[in-house]
Amino acid sequence: MLTQHRWRIAGAVLLVISGGLAYFGVRIPAVHASPTMFFVYWGLFLLAFVLAIYCAILDLAYLRLQLKAEERDLYRETLGDEAFRRALREAQEEEVAIRKRSGSS
Repeated sequence: MLTQHRWRIAGAVLLVISGGLAYFGVRIPAVHASPTMFFVYWGLFLLAFVLAIYCAILDLAYLRLQLKAEERDLYRETLGDEAFRRALREAQEEEVAIRKRSGSS
């Protein structure tokens, strides 16, 4: 399985390749000489470009997955922890008791 670092490098390389193909595609006369050569060349460009976009989408999905995992861990460490919830309830009860005392005076 590819790691995040590897698909970022692959995406950058594919983006550079597609940029180079686009740049040289309009400057090389042989590309426009034959319809077959034209479609093969621009097909390669399209393939490299689509693969670069796929790498970006893959990276975005991985970042979202990491974010959800971190949010879940943070929840488990705070609100998911019974001791924390108990301490929070006690603090809220104390605050309500203080407000009642100060309001009834």
